[in-house]
Amino acid sequence: MTERQDLVDALIHRHSTPATSLTGPAPDDVTLQRILQAAESAPDHGGLHPWRFLVIDGPALDRLGEIFVEAMRQKDPDATEETLERERLRAQRAPMIIAAIAREEPEHAKIPEIEQLLSAGIATHQMLLAARALGFGAIWLTGLRVYDDNVMRPLGLADNERLIGLINIGTVKDGAPTRGKRRREAAIERWTG
Repeated sequence: MTERQDLVDALIHRHSTPATSLTGPAPDDVTLQRILQAAESAPDHGGLHPWRFLVIDGPALDRLGEIFVEAMRQKDPDATEETLERERLRAQRAPMIIAAIAREEPEHAKIPEIEQLLSAGIATHQMLLAARALGFGAIWLTGLRVYDDNVMRPLGLADNERLIGLINIGTVKDGAPTRGKRRREAAIERWTG
């Protein structure tokens, strides 16, 4: 099989690893640099580089858990201790979380915001593919906490930035399940003018 066929097969069979199936070690800095470098080849009309990534690991995961707890308290002042603890533990499921951030320049004359957002999404996806190719498991998680200003603000996002995902990454536990998507046959649809 050629390198190109390997790449296509990797894309066809891409899957996510549940965060609870990830353990240490997380990528070291040399490997992490390669993963982040993969994001840099994303299409980027105008060279705006409309994304950035925050690596959260070690003790910073504890702080992220507290941010999740505070965000839940703001959303639901009557949240039970069980609910708050579940929020806290969301930040502990993987040994590393990478906050994917889209940075938009709404007043840019030539590049619409949608193109900037799409570039950030592609950069994030390329990072996921690189992590998998380097032997790590990863999953792109969203949900209410990702879109919550009470999470974005403490992470230091600027007014023109938004969190688009929390990428949980680590070593896949032995025997861990993977979250494969139900695959559809690709349909060829031609426009004939």
